[in-house]
Amino acid sequence: MADAPAHRDLRAGDSDREAVARVLHDAHGEGRLDLGEVDERLATVYASRTYGELEAVVADLPGVRLPWVATTAVPAPVPAGPPLTLTASMASEKRVGVWEVPAHIVAVPSGSDVKLDFREAICPHERVHIEVHGSMGSLVLIVPDDWSVDTDGVSSGWGSVKNRHRAPAAPGRPTIVVTGKAGMGTVKTRGAYFYE
Repeated sequence: MADAPAHRDLRAGDSDREAVARVLHDAHGEGRLDLGEVDERLATVYASRTYGELEAVVADLPGVRLPWVATTAVPAPVPAGPPLTLTASMASEKRVGVWEVPAHIVAVPSGSDVKLDFREAICPHERVHIEVHGSMGSLVLIVPDDWSVDTDGVSSGWGSVKNRHRAPAAPGRPTIVVTGKAGMGTVKTRGAYFYE
């Protein structure tokens, strides 16, 4: 009996190629690739036949998680104690300026947005867990550039996840771990120079 093919030699499908194309477009939006590089890599993507060929196209981009690559990471435990719960139904809920960040936040953007601005926030935690229960609104995180945001635990459904802070946090700086569902809204991060 012949040996089973290695993972990298398995045939990729159209949805796999589209997933890598989205990674390249995101990388362009983050300033990691110029348009010429995106076009060149897209040509390779659409000509790729195996997972290994697709993985090679994005091997030099940080924080890429492809849907067919199983993760062995153990999720961080949810901090004990009552969370800060923010529900935005008819009006948006915000935390801006100087505020102390708890270890656990529950965000419920139902009809409006929950916006968390961490630029001046005091964060005594190495990791902050945000649990999102999205509906029609969005969760917006305004994050210093040396912080990290892990959105791998968010399912998008009809909505979307746009994370510009996938790179590892600088030493001594926090990582925000977001889990839950975006619903029909968006979970997105914005940089330190964002102005409303």
